[in-house]
Amino acid sequence: MKNYPYVIAGLPDLIPDFEKSSYDIDAILRQVSENMPARDKRYLDWLLFGLEGKNLTAHFYRGVFKSRNRFLREYFRFDLDLRNIQVAYVARTNQTDASDYIIGDGPLVDALLTGRGTDFGASEFFEDSAKLFTILGGSNILDREQNIDLMRWRKASDITTFNYFDIDYLLCFITKLMIIRRWDSLDKKVGAELFRKLVDEVRSTYKKEEPNS
Repeated sequence: MKNYPYVIAGLPDLIPDFEKSSYDIDAILRQVSENMPARDKRYLDWLLFGLEGKNLTAHFYRGVFKSRNRFLREYFRFDLDLRNIQVAYVARTNQTDASDYIIGDGPLVDALLTGRGTDFGASEFFEDSAKLFTILGGSNILDREQNIDLMRWRKASDITTFNYFDIDYLLCFITKLMIIRRWDSLDKKVGAELFRKLVDEVRSTYKKEEPNS
C-alpha cells in the first residue's frame, strides 16, 4: 500500500531486552491500524487474536493456516509446532499423556506422540528443535520464557527477511511489539506471583477445546 513506507518510517526500532519499555504500545497499534486498508486490517485482527494464548485452539489454527497471508500462515505454524514440542516435553517430564493437549496432526505430531528419543525425533520436522530442547532443559522458568519468546522474535524476522514496506513487515513488527507488551506487564520482582502467571499462561495456551459457536 502506498502509505506503508510512510507508516513504517515512523515506527520505533524494537529491541527484545525484556526490560520495561517506554513505548506507547496502544498509540502505535492505532497508528498502524488507521493506515491499513480493510483487507490488511483483517490480517492484523487475526494476528492480535492469535497472540492471545487463550485463543489458540485447534479451530483457530485450522483457520489461520487457510489465510492468504504468508506471514500469518508461517508464523503460526512455527508457533504451533513450538507449543506442541513444549507440551510433549512437559508431559514426558511429568509422566503424563501429551495427547490430550497436542493440537493438530502430521509428521511432527506423530513423532511427539510416539518418539522415544531425547528429542522425540522432532529435529527432522522442526528446524530449531535442538535449540528449543536446550531452552526447555533450563532450570530458570523466567529465562526459559524469555528465550522462547526470542525464538518467536527471530522467526518473525526470518519470515520477513525480504519484506520492507508491506503488510508482512507490519505484522512482524506488531508480533514483536506484543512480545514487548507481554513482558511490560510482568513485574519480575514479584517472585511467586510471576511463576503463577507464567504457569497459568502456558497452561491456557494448550486448550484443545474449540470455542462455543
